[in-house]
Amino acid sequence: MDPEDVSRRAVLLGATALGASAALGWLPPTRRASAANGTSTPASDGPYVPTAQSLGQHPGAAWFRDAKFGIFIHWGVYAVPAWGDALAYHPAEWYSYAMHIGASGLDTTYQHHLHAYGADVNYDDLIPQFTAANYDPRAWVELFERAGARYFVLTSKHHDGFQLFPNTASDRNSVMMGPHRDLVGELFHAARNSSLKRGLYHSLGEFFSPALDTPPWNPYTHEPIPYVGYKPIDDYVSQYLHVMVKTLIDRYDPDLLWGDGHHWHEDLGAGPAFKPKDMNWHSNELLAYYYNNAVNRSRPKEVMVNDRFEASHADFSIIEGDVSSYSLRSSKWEACLTLGRSWGYDTNEDPAKIKSPSRLVQLLVDIVSKNGNLLLNVGPRPDGTIPDWQSERLLAIGNWLLTNGTAIYDTAPWTRAGDGNLRYTVSEGSFNILGLTWPQLSFLTVPADLPIASDSQIRLLGDEGHKARFRRTDAGVEIDLPARNPNGEGYPFVLTVKHAR
Repeated sequence: MDPEDVSRRAVLLGATALGASAALGWLPPTRRASAANGTSTPASDGPYVPTAQSLGQHPGAAWFRDAKFGIFIHWGVYAVPAWGDALAYHPAEWYSYAMHIGASGLDTTYQHHLHAYGADVNYDDLIPQFTAANYDPRAWVELFERAGARYFVLTSKHHDGFQLFPNTASDRNSVMMGPHRDLVGELFHAARNSSLKRGLYHSLGEFFSPALDTPPWNPYTHEPIPYVGYKPIDDYVSQYLHVMVKTLIDRYDPDLLWGDGHHWHEDLGAGPAFKPKDMNWHSNELLAYYYNNAVNRSRPKEVMVNDRFEASHADFSIIEGDVSSYSLRSSKWEACLTLGRSWGYDTNEDPAKIKSPSRLVQLLVDIVSKNGNLLLNVGPRPDGTIPDWQSERLLAIGNWLLTNGTAIYDTAPWTRAGDGNLRYTVSEGSFNILGLTWPQLSFLTVPADLPIASDSQIRLLGDEGHKARFRRTDAGVEIDLPARNPNGEGYPFVLTVKHAR
């Protein structure tokens, strides 16, 4: 059935068949009544107001500071074509924009779409193939927990404008078309009793939208085409963006909001995208609403917002994608990284760009030593399954954390992040030396100024009962090691230093 022909009545009848209690089961208790009867919530009432001074008083969340490792999930209609440009001019999740860059452009998505689907197939024609037929949110939660993650962030809407949750601002969502399911709600419901904090990504702007003066068009005929599910509005910010973000807050009570798509009116090869230059997101209002929602309850909760809402305040900053090196920062930050090249599912991944399990653990160690968190991305298929090569890497990280997690979780950075291939963290009662690579010699030499006293006890995690002998030399402190890395070749190792009692 064509997505435009799906009636609102049919979807509502389907939800009724599932049972009203199940449909509201994932809502936070304080919000169920308002969501059921459509009334507004009191979240806009203080103590926070949308000013820089007020929002600047918001404290960072202890859970985020201590979590260190989270899972990013890019999932949407772009998983159907599952194709990114080979030179990574645009990754798979940018398909709906990249296919508009003509044959003379650097990106090859235009030619790929023509050969794979034909000139008369528009991006929105692929929505029915985004089925989530094998989506098992409990399996996702179990995988993320086994990976050692402490939170996840799911894309509620990416730049293509397709939403994974129901809302009143648009019918371009997974309940009205495609899977006919509340994909956000199901994952939040599955994780409600897990160890995971729950976060949501939301793209503020979009590649194409009539409300942004960038209506969609066919890249081969240049004729205007429908924006499937779009409901005409007069003001994008108040009638669309704010409605959606407040729906996410009220309906799902996320622990973290991750903004993106905030860019100004940039032409990246297929015309302007994201927003007009003079558009104000009025994000201070959203942050005040979110913060008040978290504190105006019998049991207040800690929440976090990233630095991409163009608001006057952010709880943490983002470094996106592969960089040559990271630096120690005094304020909390997060590195968001892909396993390969694309964020969304990509059948055109370059094997040479896929990170090995040991490399991923090295990155985790490096980032944590510099006061950061690692948000590592997976891109599920359109049926909701996570490819084996992705889950295998997550499980490898989890296995390493089972042995060495005490030097990662709940730690703080030292006065410097490391020396050479060494990295440092501080946990309660311990100073942790993390080696990115196993030394070729039978001992490790560390700088003399590390907090190692004559009565310290040094142990190698993963080698049960191994109490390392050490001695001071002119070069520093030499620590004896066994013949082999207990974590396996290429993986970091951890030495914990404790004072004898």
